[in-house]
Amino acid sequence: MAISSKFGWGLVLTTSFFVACNESNPAIEASADASLPLGQELYALHCASCHGESGDLGLSGAKNLKTSALTITEIKDIIKSGKNGMPSFRGIIGTGHHIDSVANYVSNLHE
Repeated sequence: MAISSKFGWGLVLTTSFFVACNESNPAIEASADASLPLGQELYALHCASCHGESGDLGLSGAKNLKTSALTITEIKDIIKSGKNGMPSFRGIIGTGHHIDSVANYVSNLHE
């Protein structure tokens, strides 16, 4: 079956993105590599594609995390619920501890 409409391709790409994001990564759960903090690992896996490795990429309107004045609580809320074009990462990143780790890492990206 061929996909001929822009809507069809958009649906395929969106579905592929969410399927890829929902796949769990057991390597992170059982990571014994202490060279990278958990927050940095999770950020690289789930956030860097839009926000960039250093937090200032801004792909598709992603917030510049280096200049953000958000508190850790606000960062956690956005990770859990999403905001504007950013989807919720609740259940994708993992447990509350994982979200805390990412929020702490992001708060340290400030200039």
